[in-house]
Amino acid sequence: MGALQIVISALLAVLVLAGISMMSKVKTAVAGNLLSALAMLCGIVATLLFAGVVSVWTIYVSILIGALAGSIIAIRVKMIQMPQTVALFNGLGGGASALVGILSVGGDGAFVRFTALLAVAVGMVTLVGSLVAAGKLHRVLPQKPVVWKGHSLLTVLFLALTLVFVAAGIFAGGAWLTLCTAGALVSASLFGLWFSLRVGGADMPITISLLNSLSGVAGAIAGMAIGDVFLVAVGGIVGASGLLLTQIMCRAMNRKLMGILTGAAVTPSAQPNINDNEELVKRIMDLEKKIQQLEQMVADLEARVKTLDGIVSAVPAAEDKPTAASVLSKAKDVIIVPGYGMALAQAQHQVRQLADKLESRGARVRYAIHPVAGRMPGHMNVLLAEADVDYEKLFEMDAINDDFKNADAVVVIGANDVLNPAARNAVGTPIYGMPVLNVDQAPEVIVCNYDLKPGYAGVENPIYSRSKGVYLELGDAKETLMRLISGIA
Repeated sequence: MGALQIVISALLAVLVLAGISMMSKVKTAVAGNLLSALAMLCGIVATLLFAGVVSVWTIYVSILIGALAGSIIAIRVKMIQMPQTVALFNGLGGGASALVGILSVGGDGAFVRFTALLAVAVGMVTLVGSLVAAGKLHRVLPQKPVVWKGHSLLTVLFLALTLVFVAAGIFAGGAWLTLCTAGALVSASLFGLWFSLRVGGADMPITISLLNSLSGVAGAIAGMAIGDVFLVAVGGIVGASGLLLTQIMCRAMNRKLMGILTGAAVTPSAQPNINDNEELVKRIMDLEKKIQQLEQMVADLEARVKTLDGIVSAVPAAEDKPTAASVLSKAKDVIIVPGYGMALAQAQHQVRQLADKLESRGARVRYAIHPVAGRMPGHMNVLLAEADVDYEKLFEMDAINDDFKNADAVVVIGANDVLNPAARNAVGTPIYGMPVLNVDQAPEVIVCNYDLKPGYAGVENPIYSRSKGVYLELGDAKETLMRLISGIA
């Protein structure tokens, strides 16, 4: 490897990093994306030149086919389908790295064999795991966690077998090396299948981030196997950034990365705990209903007393009862909580219209973004940016959670698990321990969900049965939001 190749690879890697840095700001994100893409294109050209394979015409046919496929996907894929698209691309990157590893495993030296086998293992975990994640997100596979008998044990077993085959392959040769390669490929694929099938609910965004990191790691390892410094550098950048994001999200969600990999993160510890906590949630909801009945009885008694005293009945007429629109008409501080339901309904433009109407009346409007709102990191941010929502109005959970109790009104659009207060006390349920938005502390909550069914995690939300200050605007989010907008005086 020549000094010129190393210098060019280093410069291009710096350009990729600069592009990623620019993507952290809305105003420079598009330019940053283009810069990173241009650096990658230059890296491909440089690799072809330094490898001396410029004259191999089949390479250009493959590049053309890939470019056409990517262009078609970019044009046809809707923003709501972006999570599964990202998962699919992660898988393709992992598959490509595994293929490089398979073709390089017969090279000379223990280091080449080790890196080639490791590329096969990490690449296949990424490929299979990403395909399962994409299938779940696209609703062709069950979205809820799939847990088979002995699931956690088999997950750990497949991971251990993968490591054994990789280690054994370092010292193997001939037929034994082929066996180790096949063993690493199969066991890594099974590990990817087992760990990704049981992912659901809150852990899906974390998993997408982890798979993104693994695709970069696989690429870097494949680069080591073939001696391509640029591939090593870019793969390391992707792997490190993805892993940092994964760790940040794990901390935000009170999860452990090893628990997600082995299936311990969302698998309830014991079935009795689930039953006990489902019963607890039901009791809470029953108590809410009884409190509501008692409050109604008190109101009736007060009305009768006032009637006996000759005072005009205090029972408000039906038309005087507060509605969601009337609450918003008076509100001066509003927090909007978007969720996956907003993405499904593609109602982000109606959300923007609602915010504009409230702001035109002098209200302060902010958006509370939960770390796992949607199905991938930043999903809500991207959708709201598509509707030209000012990025400065988007607040992370930690920055806004203490403000819910002081807000005049909260508007929930297609969110459930991320604001379910049962996460604080329903031990053994998939969302237990998950930090949630403090929507239940707000005095007035307007829920624009499609229905009252439990969210992705399958846990009932006590907010829906609250007796006071909750307005259920059920149905398609586009329609309910338009009703709210037209009803605001």
